[in-house]
Amino acid sequence: MRTIKTYANGRFYDTLNKRYMSKDQLMALVDKKEAIKIIMHNTGRDVTQSVLKKMATVVKPKKESMLNIDNLRKWVSDQVDRRIEKAIKLINLPTKGQIKRLTVDIEKLTKQVDGLQDRLVKAKPPAEPPKTVPAETSSELA
Repeated sequence: MRTIKTYANGRFYDTLNKRYMSKDQLMALVDKKEAIKIIMHNTGRDVTQSVLKKMATVVKPKKESMLNIDNLRKWVSDQVDRRIEKAIKLINLPTKGQIKRLTVDIEKLTKQVDGLQDRLVKAKPPAEPPKTVPAETSSELA
């Protein structure tokens, strides 16, 4: 059985290996089902159960490593997108969504103008050729 001493500051000392250990290292021993006994260094009192209960409530499942390539790509992409949006707002450029809405509006207005022009052409009577005055009539008037 391995004896671990615990101190008031929360540190653990492995008496077998003669070195301090972290909580993670202690939990690794528990996960390996190694027989351990945790005692208070100053009183020698066995505190194994209370320490393990306390650590069981504190221990959280480890998150997936942030260093895998997919997470790194997503993080970089998010950072770039946020910076681009910030720059666009600073220089007051329209966003893609605004440009799409403007394009749709322009197309609608163009159709309306074309429709109005067609109605105008249909409503106008055909232009009559200008009336010309015969040359001799105009010289007689003068």
